[in-house]
Amino acid sequence: MSSERRQYRRIPMGATVGFQEISFAREPEPATSVYGDISGGGLLLNSPRALPLDTLLRLELRVPGWGKHQNHFGPVQDFDLRPLVAVGQVVRVERLESGEYELGVKFVNVYPDDQAALLKFIEASAPAEEK
Repeated sequence: MSSERRQYRRIPMGATVGFQEISFAREPEPATSVYGDISGGGLLLNSPRALPLDTLLRLELRVPGWGKHQNHFGPVQDFDLRPLVAVGQVVRVERLESGEYELGVKFVNVYPDDQAALLKFIEASAPAEEK
């Protein structure tokens, strides 16, 4: 029996993500980073600072190649440029040797059409041995 608990397939990316804490208490600092992998349920990103578990983040992900999987009218390349915007929740924080932090972020709110396009993109991009 497998110990794998993930609901969604993950793929490596190395693309950019802008993120900002959703907070009413203070002015949150925006940050840009690279995310290491992505799934239909969340992503793994590097952060210059630790964030507490359960912190909500506004995410703007660049997902190269996902445009052809979106429902749209017009040229596919235009839709590749549009970021996937979502709300995520920090579910794991790990300090790296570099001094940065690795954040596991679970999607808690994604536009349904964008999540469907992301799932199609991941399925099409997954290595053949995982399909």
